Amino acid sequence: MSASKPLDYESPHKKSAKKFILKEYIQLTAGPANFSDRVLQALSMQCLNPLSKEMHLMMDEVKAMLQYLFQTTNPLTLVNQTSGSGGNESILTNLLDPGDKLVIAVGGTWGEKVQDMAQRYGFDVLAIRKPPGEIFTVEELEAAVKSHQANLLFVTHGESSGGTLQQLEGIGPMCHKYDCLLAVDAVASMGVDPLYTDRWQLDAVCTASQKAIGSPPGLCLLTFSPRAEERIKAKKNKSPYYFDMTRQGLYFDCFVDDHSRKYHYTFSSNLLAALREALAQLCEEGLSEVWERHKRNSEYLWKKMGEIGLDCFVEKVENRFHGITCVKIPSGVDQLELLKFIKDKYDIEIAYGHGPTLNKAMRIGLLGQNSRPEVVDYLVKALKDGMEQLRKQGTN
Repeated sequence: MSASKPLDYESPHKKSAKKFILKEYIQLTAGPANFSDRVLQALSMQCLNPLSKEMHLMMDEVKAMLQYLFQTTNPLTLVNQTSGSGGNESILTNLLDPGDKLVIAVGGTWGEKVQDMAQRYGFDVLAIRKPPGEIFTVEELEAAVKSHQANLLFVTHGESSGGTLQQLEGIGPMCHKYDCLLAVDAVASMGVDPLYTDRWQLDAVCTASQKAIGSPPGLCLLTFSPRAEERIKAKKNKSPYYFDMTRQGLYFDCFVDDHSRKYHYTFSSNLLAALREALAQLCEEGLSEVWERHKRNSEYLWKKMGEIGLDCFVEKVENRFHGITCVKIPSGVDQLELLKFIKDKYDIEIAYGHGPTLNKAMRIGLLGQNSRPEVVDYLVKALKDGMEQLRKQGTN
């Protein structure tokens, strides 16, 4: 067929397409967070061949930095080109066969999503729940694991929909007493609150690139313990092709008995380069320092909010997540109008409630480079102004 033949449909932008420009906002939602200039510059590089030596070198560097981030020596530590939800699905489908028994500790939206995933794959699911603002004790989790004879316990570390932080210490040894693996969703909490994969005997941990780590969405970061790796290799049913950690593990050179890198799918070198730069900045600052900075600035936020009459949704301080603070909707103020006001006037974007906080709280994220005292001061100024203006309008 000749290329000179007329097209069936003409472009509406022919000879008139303009460069698409987005206005920049301070992203204080539950994620993504703003990126540093170094990350943006790395993202703009030309792409690499997914099998080139330069790509392999970058993969090796990322893997080493991830082992530091996860605080683990697990060889099976890698990146998959998907979201945090895809990472959770990778964990489930690589560790369980249909009919296997799974306990899910549901404290908000993300536990509910994992339950939905698990039921679609035919796992035998027991979901246990806590009311908003509460977390599980080891004893409560043990009772569920024991009664259900679970093969896997799945918990969410930082529950961004409810603002809680689930304590993890002691859960791993408890699970292993019953020949049960422990999986952790740390999508929101990685790089915010302490997490020790090896010390706490966590078997599978998933996080994502776009929150406190500070690189673009689209990558999930995973680590699997040797115990979990044995389970992956012993599975009766193959995992979904894209989420198969044996194939992706070969691509990232994760198996000590097989160093023949094998192509799995075309991986974005641009996303990986941006992640590498974000991880490098985190390593330069130091993980302990990053954890302390998030804790210090969130506590400063809670103090400043109290000064303008705002209350935290999670009442128990020991249950609060230091990355995302859920704030009760102030009386006499329309939540959506307040969010619109501070976005339009101050270029700040925060999130409305989700799951257990829907119509009850707003969600403020101090993640990555946005966790700074000057950001808190600017945000509190915007919130105070917004509340005063909207209340004044309401009395007119």
